[in-house]
Amino acid sequence: MSMSKTLSYGTDILFIIFAVYLFFYYFDIFLKRRKRTVLSMIGLVIFMAWQFEMSSVNLLPAYGNIIVTIITTLFAVAQIYEGKFWNKCIFTIAFNAIWMLIETISGNIFLTYCCEFTDLQALGTLGSFTSKIVFMIAITALKRVFTKDEIKELPVRYSFMLVLIPIGSIYIMNNIFMLGYKLHSNRANIQSAVTAVILLGVNVLVFYIYIKLADDLQLRRMTSVYEQQLDLCERHQQERELSILRLRDMRHNMKNNLVSILAYAENGDNEKIIRFVNEIMEEGGIKTSTVTNSGNIVIDSLIGYWYVEAKKVGIDFSVNLNIPMEMPFRGADICLILGNLLENAVEAAQKAEGKKYIRLHMKYDKNNLLLFVENNYKGVLIKTKDKRLKSTKTDAENHGVGLSSVYRIAAKYHGVVTIDDDVANRFLIRVVLYGKQE
Repeated sequence: MSMSKTLSYGTDILFIIFAVYLFFYYFDIFLKRRKRTVLSMIGLVIFMAWQFEMSSVNLLPAYGNIIVTIITTLFAVAQIYEGKFWNKCIFTIAFNAIWMLIETISGNIFLTYCCEFTDLQALGTLGSFTSKIVFMIAITALKRVFTKDEIKELPVRYSFMLVLIPIGSIYIMNNIFMLGYKLHSNRANIQSAVTAVILLGVNVLVFYIYIKLADDLQLRRMTSVYEQQLDLCERHQQERELSILRLRDMRHNMKNNLVSILAYAENGDNEKIIRFVNEIMEEGGIKTSTVTNSGNIVIDSLIGYWYVEAKKVGIDFSVNLNIPMEMPFRGADICLILGNLLENAVEAAQKAEGKKYIRLHMKYDKNNLLLFVENNYKGVLIKTKDKRLKSTKTDAENHGVGLSSVYRIAAKYHGVVTIDDDVANRFLIRVVLYGKQE
């Protein structure tokens, strides 16, 4: 009897190790691990302890086991992996739903075709091992399909809706399994297995829907940014055309204006000369001169736009620009970074106390681009656990592509983003992009 218990416990431990392997094999596809911490170890230990309780003691009823399994798995995922909570919920509940469905399919097949098998404990062990092998094959298939691109995060409302699919599958499958178990019918077992296969397919589609939704949202955000760029280019072109027309009118009226100025000068009436010259400048639009003139129309327009917006709310905006017309970086990428940082700077400086300011510095040197944005602010900065600045916009989904795109584009060019908030009420962000070295 003692030998039998030892073998049973040994088998349980091996199955727990296998379950932990499947845990990491699955979640590594969709989430990024944190650096090893005490909380990560605690989460893993709790997950393993619950797996041991289910395999050896099993004190709770079916629904209790399901709920506690989901909670312990989600707790372990929350401690071990980075990302938004609701996105973790999707992958956690789908993980448990798929595993449960595979176990249901395996159990029904064994009950139908191995009913003459008298050793129920050995049959249960064989079924558990088979379900884990099948689950590993399913995860391998998911890994080959869904790791071509980086898995993007979804907004909360989409994550919440997707979570309902695996939750509903678990509820339906548990009821059908219990009904088939009470009937003790091979036909009921087969129908239960077919239902589990259908629900398994539905839950696998959740991943496809998730990826497509994330890609569609990213595309819509990028399209919005490109539309903003086109608007800026069009506005810039209209301003240039208007300036040319005004300049032509000034040249046409130059002779008459010079005659008037000469007459005022001969009479020594300096005040009238000053007032007359100011009137000419206002009529010619010379007062609204271009902020920057680097030759890069999109960047000049973007800076000009936020310069005007800053002036409207009383922000002193200074620009130091030293860039060529062409650089080894995509214009869309530069505008995403610059537009997002300037938008954040205007919003932050607007709420600051005292003199409000923004200082922009861009320098291109040896195929590398250095971009600094400095501004004052009021309040407390929110940072993630990896020391990245977190956007505080309530409508970040439809408000540009967010600060995450700044980090993403910097990584694309092997660059770095650093934030300096050591000085009270002063925020300084530096972005360095590295082009191809000659």
